[in-house]
Amino acid sequence: MARTPKVVEDRREQIIKAAMHVFAQKGYARATNRDVAREAGITTGLIYYYFESKEALLKAVLEERSPFQILAQITPEMLELPPEILLPQLILRVLRIVENEEFLGILRVLLSELLHDPQMLSLPTTFIQRMLSFLGMYFQAQISKGTVRPDIKADVVTHMMAGSILTFVVRRQLLHDPEALRYTHQEIADAVVNTLLDGIRPD
Repeated sequence: MARTPKVVEDRREQIIKAAMHVFAQKGYARATNRDVAREAGITTGLIYYYFESKEALLKAVLEERSPFQILAQITPEMLELPPEILLPQLILRVLRIVENEEFLGILRVLLSELLHDPQMLSLPTTFIQRMLSFLGMYFQAQISKGTVRPDIKADVVTHMMAGSILTFVVRRQLLHDPEALRYTHQEIADAVVNTLLDGIRPD
């Protein structure tokens, strides 16, 4: 039976969902494609039709089930929005994805494995660099438009913004800090953006 685009997409989604569950339960290092196939109810060979390796499967998980999926959803029109409009939207999307229990399961496992296997750092590092590069280009474009001060360093502002969000996520999801947990996503987005804008708006 021919694989229609819908069948291909559905099967691919089924495999990614199974991989997320298996990686969260066993860890990426210990999990095998056979485990993923068993979870998905398919043959191991079928996985290789969609993904050439376990690393390719992890890459797909990070691309499509982590905050990095946001990069693919950003339209040219959104990039024209001023920081006070676009940045809260981006932060809210990131928080909704990162604090989803499905993604958190994988995040906890991967963080533990990254500490013991530095070779695993290359894949998430590549994604993080892409996100930071995008934000840096956005701030540089806003400098050109005059909505952001010309004397700021776009890459430094980008790291400050990412660091602020990461701090909240770590405190909330890994440390279970009640002080951080009491804030809503909207309150976090507003606090980060308002603090950032105070430093980058033109006089």
